[in-house]
Amino acid sequence: MTSSNITEDLCNICDGKIECAPTAILLIALVHTLYGHIGPEPDYFGKKKPSLMRQENDQPSQGYMRFEPVHRHKILGEDRKDDLDSANKYDFIVVGGGTAGCVVASRLSENRKWKVVLLVEAGPEEPKMALIPGLTSEFKGSALDWQYSMRPKKGFCQERDLKGCEVVQGRVLGGSSTINDMAYMRGSPADYDEWALNGNEGWSFSQVLPYFKYSEGNYDKDISKNKFFHSTQGPLDVGRYPFVDDNVDVLLSAFNELGYNYTDINGRNQLGFMRVQAMSYFGERVSAYTAFIEPIRKLRTNIDIVSEALVTKILLEEKEDSLRAVGIEYYKNGTNVVVKAFKEIILSAGAINSPKILMQSGIGPREYLEYLDMKVYYDLPVGANFHDHLSVCLPVIKLTKSSTISKFSEKLKDITTYYTNGLGPLSSNFQVIAFFESSISDILGTPDIEFRFRGHDSNMYYDKIDICTSLITPKSRGQIVLNATDPVFGKPLIYPNFLKDPSDEKKILEGIQEVVKLFDTEVFKAAEFEFDPRPILDNHCREHDRVSEEFWSCIIRQFSAPLHNYVGTCKMGPSKDPESVVDNSLRVYGVSNLRVVDASIIPKITRGATGAPVIMIAEKASDLIKTTWY
Repeated sequence: MTSSNITEDLCNICDGKIECAPTAILLIALVHTLYGHIGPEPDYFGKKKPSLMRQENDQPSQGYMRFEPVHRHKILGEDRKDDLDSANKYDFIVVGGGTAGCVVASRLSENRKWKVVLLVEAGPEEPKMALIPGLTSEFKGSALDWQYSMRPKKGFCQERDLKGCEVVQGRVLGGSSTINDMAYMRGSPADYDEWALNGNEGWSFSQVLPYFKYSEGNYDKDISKNKFFHSTQGPLDVGRYPFVDDNVDVLLSAFNELGYNYTDINGRNQLGFMRVQAMSYFGERVSAYTAFIEPIRKLRTNIDIVSEALVTKILLEEKEDSLRAVGIEYYKNGTNVVVKAFKEIILSAGAINSPKILMQSGIGPREYLEYLDMKVYYDLPVGANFHDHLSVCLPVIKLTKSSTISKFSEKLKDITTYYTNGLGPLSSNFQVIAFFESSISDILGTPDIEFRFRGHDSNMYYDKIDICTSLITPKSRGQIVLNATDPVFGKPLIYPNFLKDPSDEKKILEGIQEVVKLFDTEVFKAAEFEFDPRPILDNHCREHDRVSEEFWSCIIRQFSAPLHNYVGTCKMGPSKDPESVVDNSLRVYGVSNLRVVDASIIPKITRGATGAPVIMIAEKASDLIKTTWY
């Protein structure tokens, strides 16, 4: 549509009663009216932030706990379970009401004999608007997002100029499961077998599969009939979106023509393609909050939830040669609150904020924390091993016959259809996924490249499709450190080091060369899907010969972006591993009564979106915690 047509459509509808505005603004305004607003940024401090910052900065620096490397990773105080003052209010404190935190808090509160489980979340309650799959992109950079960014670096994310790579991390009850793309992907069985082979006993695929199934409530009859891999009984609804536009069928048929197998990527063989399964229920998002907390919140008296509360530190107690976690400190409505835990503190703040909170509490790399003049309780490589899937999205598929762009009046009908029946374009997200094994794959028969397709600028109304080639086995590793200017309240510094390892770029390039073969298929030609290079040439890459490796290397660095599956910063590993922060029971080395349960413990990223693996980790951790304290 031209701008004149948009103006005409809007003014016909407005009819002088309200101000004419861009289509997107009016649509979002209508959705807000139907489903409620996202709301403002949480205000933890009121007018007290300057004085609070002075208090934090005025605290005297103290020494650090010295140790010999041979016993650095021992678990302290394992046999001391019941010597804490029984006057403490909470048995367990879960820091972070995100994907993992919601699962852990729900599962621990199943034991009615335990005192209250406290769940503390920095973000607000989950808004109804977040449940609409088609509006996922609206939540990135909103009040539901931490709005972090990676350090501007040459060599990746160059399309974003000086802003650097965006970081999307949920700050809301439900966490990233409330704002992500909803894809349900477990990864390859080889991922978990590799964790176990590297010293993490109990984490092989055969040992974690029951925890995947324990959560899963798969209502897709074609998938759930495989009882070995799937379950229909869990609280987490999993299935396909109810709305499918014509372009989805074209893409699936094209992969079939290229010889790819239609497969269940969450089954035995991940190589192939499928219409993606999502954490959704007939057109509505199912987050960790809606699956695990909302159904039990008013039924159980032993769970307390505090939202819009910023946790700044874990309180530690030193006794002789031991160190134990005894409570937390958080800010809410300008008030500093201290709460104690009788049994354990479970840190589930995510792969960025969990290491941040640990370092703020004095657990982290000694040299850097001392440089910040902070007390160091225990020296651990917190914040290292940061990695993510790196994606290169190219808007090169031009549509003619199957464009989904609609007039404004038709979009209004789509909103009405969704509001009344839960159907139409608003009920779906990206749908086509495929996995490819490169020639330099580390493990034979497993993928290292993921292909996904999304409407350019919108998953609902588009006339171009982005081809996204993602590296799902990155070797490059980055780091997260505290902000030296404001270690406690400032945003952490994120150094991703994408493409540092040369093999990462080689695999992405091979993936791009593979996926463009789709344009040679009869299916693409019949649908009049055309390759349009113009959108990717409006930059300095046009200076290179378009068939050269230099050109494609430039394109990769120009259009690369994180896939927002951050992991690894509190690495799980054996005591002999100098990079590990937690053991195979997710207990922090050197500190008793403290565990980390979220994506940060993942030693090596899984092959696919990490939402499902994080829920599995939380399920297994809940069992470990219950076993410890029964």
